[in-house]
Amino acid sequence: MPEGCENPVWPCAMAGAAACLSGFHDLGVILHGSSGCYYYTQSLVQAPLHCTTLACEDVIFGAEERLRALVAELAGSYARIAVIPMCVPSIVGEDLAPLLEDYNVLIVDTPGFTGRMEEGYRRAMEVIAPSVDESRAGVNIDGIALTDRFARGNRREGERLLRMAGIPVATCFCSGRLEDTYRAAPVTVEANPDLRSGVGTSAGSLLGLENLRTTFHNLQSHCSGSDSDRVFCEIDETEESVVRSCDRYLRRNNPPRAAIFATAAYAEMIAGLLATYLDAEIAVVGTRNPPSLCSIPAREAYDLGTIGDLIRESEPDLLIGSSYEHVTAPRIRFVGLTYPLRGQYMLQNRAVAGTEGVLSVIEAVLNACTPGNAQRI
Repeated sequence: MPEGCENPVWPCAMAGAAACLSGFHDLGVILHGSSGCYYYTQSLVQAPLHCTTLACEDVIFGAEERLRALVAELAGSYARIAVIPMCVPSIVGEDLAPLLEDYNVLIVDTPGFTGRMEEGYRRAMEVIAPSVDESRAGVNIDGIALTDRFARGNRREGERLLRMAGIPVATCFCSGRLEDTYRAAPVTVEANPDLRSGVGTSAGSLLGLENLRTTFHNLQSHCSGSDSDRVFCEIDETEESVVRSCDRYLRRNNPPRAAIFATAAYAEMIAGLLATYLDAEIAVVGTRNPPSLCSIPAREAYDLGTIGDLIRESEPDLLIGSSYEHVTAPRIRFVGLTYPLRGQYMLQNRAVAGTEGVLSVIEAVLNACTPGNAQRI
């Protein structure tokens, strides 16, 4: 946690590791620790997780047999098991490798105090240790994490666009089968660059129209037999639709003054869309992860105090972010983008990536800014 931060609002490393591992449906994920840490993580990760639910006596007398029993119980249901030691076992210093050597378990030591969500996600990827199969056809999709409410929509949108170009989908990091990580394709596209796996050669990002054009131009040189013309046509059609709608809005309304709170890649994409198509003034960009990941001016917004200060200082009339920002300034027009978003259900697999992601973002902003409306992505 950054020095001086109080009341952090972004998931910890433990949740990031769980988001990475639980994306593989043939990998059983055990959180080794207390029920409180388990329920916190389960509330963030939309996938089945298991827990040893340690009690006080387990901490005092040892929880080895409880963990071994749960691993043995789950071993028949999954191709492999992963164990994430939570805070108490890590502080106590339990040595789990000898205890579980009979089960070929992945041990990802990322208790909550070791860092932020992205760091836990990357640590889990390091333990998985994916590899590239140079002979495998297709392209990998990267940057899918189940702490992101748009993860499934981003994956589906990436798959749709690749298939439109005649490109098979290879491995998805992280969604699918664990065994596919050991035969990834040599080329990768990124649905969320903040969560790069580093596997394969990156052809580019799927966030925003210009990035899409560049990425599919790159894919034409990487993938023999591919044809991106249909994708380029859809990008052009999407841009025309966005321009028409934004021009219609601007004929009746002033451009918004926006404060954007999200991870760096999402924040940068949305700031670019609003400035380009709505002539928006970007009052402030607050990032949950290091602002150095942004190529635009940004400040870290990792805790409640900083969030409140940035909103008061920037005086926006459009707020894009999470429930924390919305509660801090409930009278400002609001679009929900990032965790947490309380008091709403999201059943549809919406995207931020791809052309559908651009349309979704612009639609939500226009509806939020139109007098009398309130719309979340």
